[in-house]
Amino acid sequence: MPSAAPAAARRSSCRRYAAAKTPLVNYRHAFHAGNFADVLKHAALARILTHLRGKETAFRVIDTHAGIGRYDLAGETPNRTGEWRGGIGRLLENPPAGKAGELLAPYLDRVRAQNDGGRLRYYPGSPAIAQAMCRPQDRMQFCELHPED
Repeated sequence: MPSAAPAAARRSSCRRYAAAKTPLVNYRHAFHAGNFADVLKHAALARILTHLRGKETAFRVIDTHAGIGRYDLAGETPNRTGEWRGGIGRLLENPPAGKAGELLAPYLDRVRAQNDGGRLRYYPGSPAIAQAMCRPQDRMQFCELHPED
């Protein structure tokens, strides 16, 4: 059942909860954006959303650790660890063919769309992937505990 609260109220409730009830976390998504774990999580998210879009009824995406929508892989923070090179960088250098390529297509399409089909620089986080794949009747709610994200 859809929430009666306006979208702005639901977004602010995530911020209030994060500020009032949780300690500061020491995890910044930007250091790990595009790493192997992100590739796995975002590929699965894209497959799930592709499946849900095939249904007539609306759905809701809720991400409790959303980070930001888009990461600049040329920036200082992602390059301190360089984890993206072994994740999305490696996958785009050698994309799989056949059935594996078909399964990864919705995810890789979102990554390529962030980069205008060119050289990899930007990596979409969960909010950007969901926003690109949700329909007008679908709903999204994203929360992040870290104040800098």
